[in-house]
Amino acid sequence: MNVLDSPLFKSLFEDDVPRIILAANVPDYTIITYNETYKKVTYTTNREVRGQSLWVAFPKDEIHGGAEILERGLAEATDKNKKIVLSPFRYDIPSADENTNETRWWQIEIEPISSNGEKADSLLVKTINITEQVKRNKTISNYIEREQSLSNELAQTHEELAASNEELLANLEDLLVTNEALSQSQNELQSLNRELENRVEARTIDVQASKLLLQNIISTANIAMTLLKGDDLIIELPNPKMLHIWQRDLKAVEGKKITDVFPELKNQRFPQLLADVFRTGERIAMPQVPVDISYPNGEIKLIYVDFSYDPIFSKDDKVEYILASVNDITEQVENLKQLEESKSELQATTEELAASNEELSATNEELAATNEELQEAQENLSLKIDELSETEESLRLALASGNLGIYSIEPSTGKFDISSKAREFYGLAPEGPITWIDVTNTVVPEYLHIIEQARINALKNQLPFDVQYPIIQSSTKTIKWVRVVGKSVSETKLRPARFLGVIIDITSEIEYRHTLEESEDRFRNMAEATDVFIAVGDETSNATYFNSSWSDITGRTMESLLEFGWVDLVHAEDRERYLNIYLNAFENKLPFTGEFRLLNKEGEYVWLLAKGTPRFHADGTFAGYISTSIDISELKRDELRKNDFIGMVSHELKTPLTAISGFVQVLQSRAKKNDDDYALLALNRAYNQVKKMTTMINGFLNVSRLESGKLLIEKSHFQLDELLNELIDESDLVQFSHEITLSIKEPISIYADRDKIGSVISNLLSNAVKYSAANTKIGVDCQISGDKAIISVTDEGIGIDAEDLEKLFDRYYRVGKHHTVSGFGIGLYLSAEIVERHNGKIGVTSKAGEGSTFYFQIPIEQA
Repeated sequence: MNVLDSPLFKSLFEDDVPRIILAANVPDYTIITYNETYKKVTYTTNREVRGQSLWVAFPKDEIHGGAEILERGLAEATDKNKKIVLSPFRYDIPSADENTNETRWWQIEIEPISSNGEKADSLLVKTINITEQVKRNKTISNYIEREQSLSNELAQTHEELAASNEELLANLEDLLVTNEALSQSQNELQSLNRELENRVEARTIDVQASKLLLQNIISTANIAMTLLKGDDLIIELPNPKMLHIWQRDLKAVEGKKITDVFPELKNQRFPQLLADVFRTGERIAMPQVPVDISYPNGEIKLIYVDFSYDPIFSKDDKVEYILASVNDITEQVENLKQLEESKSELQATTEELAASNEELSATNEELAATNEELQEAQENLSLKIDELSETEESLRLALASGNLGIYSIEPSTGKFDISSKAREFYGLAPEGPITWIDVTNTVVPEYLHIIEQARINALKNQLPFDVQYPIIQSSTKTIKWVRVVGKSVSETKLRPARFLGVIIDITSEIEYRHTLEESEDRFRNMAEATDVFIAVGDETSNATYFNSSWSDITGRTMESLLEFGWVDLVHAEDRERYLNIYLNAFENKLPFTGEFRLLNKEGEYVWLLAKGTPRFHADGTFAGYISTSIDISELKRDELRKNDFIGMVSHELKTPLTAISGFVQVLQSRAKKNDDDYALLALNRAYNQVKKMTTMINGFLNVSRLESGKLLIEKSHFQLDELLNELIDESDLVQFSHEITLSIKEPISIYADRDKIGSVISNLLSNAVKYSAANTKIGVDCQISGDKAIISVTDEGIGIDAEDLEKLFDRYYRVGKHHTVSGFGIGLYLSAEIVERHNGKIGVTSKAGEGSTFYFQIPIEQA
């Protein structure tokens, strides 16, 4: 199992520290992988740099010397196989849009990783962006330099005065008065120097005191406060109340962009408001604003705040900081909501007060003034009642459109109110009184205790409840599933304790869930009952399922297969090839097919044919692969026996053909001497047929040798242009129907197997002759492209259909509609294998009725 894919490595690697893993391939240092934090600090979120050299992904900064420091550190860690910590250095990197470079200072730690404890295989590099820290240090350094410059100027003044003093002493008698004046000036300068030093010291103390005072003001403020610096909104000096709202500690936020700490704010209005403050320099304050806050545990909570953004200006009247002040009023808003929920209770109270008011006004004139006040209050409450009625009607419409029912139960009185939609769910009468007993009578009996336990817990703990259960509709006798969600409302002066909630018909969801479970059971039963090896992987290429056939062949338990897989059991010669097939398919999310040998539990290798099909979710997103493998060991053994037979027969046929060829050549010589033109023509045709038969048998022999691993490539230096001329001349001797032309600009020396490359070119020329009409032209082109030679053969023949192009180089494959042309479909297959053994490529471009161009390229120099 690859360490980089293990869950433990990912959990340690994916943290808040920017990390990257480099291959220890000096001097390229290829990028293997990196975490999300590294993407953010290096602006590589929108570009992929894996597999690139470090210097390609981040071009060397030759001006500031950072590249030399980093390269020296990487080389030292690789060479000495020990951890290296580099001093801070500057290394500018491309910006997010890649149009400019941005200044960056880095603190680097390089940890070599070695698989054998001796030589480093890769390097784990921790990269800390200290640009802001360096900038602050530079500001302080500039301030100290100015102070030092002033001191130097004063010291220089002292030196000049001392020199003048010496000159005055030398002429003491003549310049005594002048000397006294200069002494007085010196004293005044010293006094001025001390005064300047005192002012600088006082200014420094004032700055430190101001900063400390600002820290104390922010940290002791009764509301949440923090400073946001610059256009990047860097968090500085957040006070404890702000950290409490954020649910984070100081280390997790200070010195970071607020949008990096809270990515969810990017889609809200706050970044734009902050940008407006920086742009206009005007204060912004807004009350009771809802904000979604993402906590470290992944929870997103809605809070309500009063906030203000106050600009803080620098000496040049530019906004340098924004003081963000936040007052969490979530509790007050929630209380307000609860107050609004109590309006219905106030309505009942108002009605009772109105009735009492009428009685008191009729019997007691002394309370007339009070009655008028109550009347006014009644009118106000009536308006509120109207508003609540409208709200209630809107809620009813929303519940009706959302297919929801509502209910209310008073456990103490047994009073039960239920909406018409809920009556419809339970199959109850649309009108008339309904009791709780009527509802529970529809519940499937074994679920009654679940409902009762949920009701008791809700009453006892004053907590919401959520329960699902099946019912049998009273009217239709059909089974339905409902979900009941609600909460317990405590007793008030006007109304007893009761349950309030909604009822949802979830029958379709339950039926879909059951259908899905049945489908999964059928798949699992089918997978476990077959001899085919079935495996399922997710979108990250991690295995999620193996059927029992995998355990039977590998001897490993299901848990072991899920944790470690089976790739280590693949034969060493097949492992890399099969993994490349799988990874290429996975990257492009395409089906794949591959053969490989697997070590079974008896310690023997068996041949498997694997086919993988990509899976996709309903929304079209990639879900992983399902693969099936079958044992083709017997097919492989049959194929080996067939190849042995073909090789034996082909070898036996070569002996009589060699004799026939010799006799035909002797007869050709006699016919020439005797001027027997008819016999010479017949013998020439016979000799051509013998050559075709010899070529065909050699092809079968080479295929047999290729598949048994005995086809040797014996490379040597030779002139490719000379070989092409020889092969064209030989072709002209045995065919007279086509004109073959060669296009080559210069002599080409190449290192390859001359005979094998010659057979490839001969096969392409032979095909061009066979599949094109007489008296047409065949063009052979040879040219150099970089370090490769490219040879192409172009004819004006019948062309090839698009559906045949992909299979043209398969063994024994022949185009179906041209079986009248002689051949067995092994020439192009053998040619492709020879070119591949030379680390080259072969291909064809063609269109039906317009001719074809076959081409191949091989390296010019390769040992």
